[in-house]
Amino acid sequence: MKSNWKPRSRHGTGFILLSLGGLLAGCASVNPSSDYERAQVYVAEATQADSGSLGMAVEDTLVFGQIEHRMADGLTIEEAVDIALLNNKELKAGLYEIGISRAELVQSGLLANPSLGAVLRYPDGGGDPTVEGRLAFNLIDLWHRPARKRVSEFHLERTILEAAHEASQVSARTKTAYVATVAAQLKRKIEQLNLEATGEFLQLSLARQNAGAASVAETNTARAEHLEQAAILRSAELFEVETKLRLASLLGLETGPVELTVVDPMIPHPELDLDLESLTAIADAHRLDLWAAKENVRAMEAAVSLQKRLVLPTLEGSIELEGRGSEYEVGPGLDLELPLFDQNQAQVSIAEMRRQQADASFVNLRLSAHQQVRAALVRLTTTFQTARSYEEEILPLRESSLDLARRSFTAGKTGFLNVLAAQRQLISARREAASWAESSALMVFSLEAACGRPLKELMGDPVQVGELPGGESGR
Repeated sequence: MKSNWKPRSRHGTGFILLSLGGLLAGCASVNPSSDYERAQVYVAEATQADSGSLGMAVEDTLVFGQIEHRMADGLTIEEAVDIALLNNKELKAGLYEIGISRAELVQSGLLANPSLGAVLRYPDGGGDPTVEGRLAFNLIDLWHRPARKRVSEFHLERTILEAAHEASQVSARTKTAYVATVAAQLKRKIEQLNLEATGEFLQLSLARQNAGAASVAETNTARAEHLEQAAILRSAELFEVETKLRLASLLGLETGPVELTVVDPMIPHPELDLDLESLTAIADAHRLDLWAAKENVRAMEAAVSLQKRLVLPTLEGSIELEGRGSEYEVGPGLDLELPLFDQNQAQVSIAEMRRQQADASFVNLRLSAHQQVRAALVRLTTTFQTARSYEEEILPLRESSLDLARRSFTAGKTGFLNVLAAQRQLISARREAASWAESSALMVFSLEAACGRPLKELMGDPVQVGELPGGESGR
């Protein structure tokens, strides 16, 4: 389509450049810093970490300085979580998804590039050549742009929430690894106590053998018990090293087990006065993966709307120029692709199916979250009761039984086997007490993960049962 208006050349050129400049004014840059800050807020609320900092938002030099500061006088469980959020390598790699989603959002808001074409024709008989030019841009893209941006905005929010959820999972895994390390130290200390107990029994047996009150077979049995316990202690020492290495890996450190010192000596057993209904409500309100799944549903709904808009794939406007010598014509043009056969109906159906799929996934995830809460609460209640029973009842009884058996053995009122049995029962009870104490603490973290929030403000004061008999800590 051409007009009969014939302006001077410079005016036509100015109009084209002005149009092109207006299109270029829509350029945008990619800066995900505010998105990382939002992720930090989510993480801080979910974990109650002191800093709530994520490694992507902190310079490496500052990260190293903060790690050094936190490890200077040993590592508390809160400091371990802070370091993991700052320095966990897998988490840092995953956080790049936020920047990618931000870039996709910026891209979705950009207008399609215009196309510029030019043709120069020379007449056969000579004379001035004919110049034809065309600057075209997709007008329908202006209509698609808001819906396209809306889809990307939901995708970005989902990505931020997913990254924050992964950070909260790293926090939970770090707490688990920390408790495993504390428990390993406690178990190693228990095995040391068991070694001392078998050594005392061996010395008692040797003394009775020298006095003619015990047989060589009894002494050999006591010696074998002592040697086996020494081997068990070495195994416990190795396990402690392995737990420290796993913790260091979660923290993103190459620190050896000797340099990594955990300083929280106790494994908490909180009193939990919450019912299942309250906990599931907390999960619905605070689990970041549920939020992310809901954002995905919204993104799919927006995608359906976008696909419906794409029924008109191309509406192209243009500025066309034709001239010879100093005379030329310039005017607008319009090209419309007629949707006679392809009305994007298949893509609309696909988008609708994906929306339904996202909705079903959300419902399934919510159901799974409620089941996780229920299972974690039952396990916590059971492990807590059992751990407390060992600490307050079983261990004192086993210690008393062994003391009585040794006194009777020394006085010649009971046999060797009675003492051996009492000793074995005490050793077993110590190991079980440590294991149940560890399980109880781990179930606290499991319940926190299931609810999506730390629950310590809803729990009573911790019962400090992670101590060894006699008041010695597990450090």
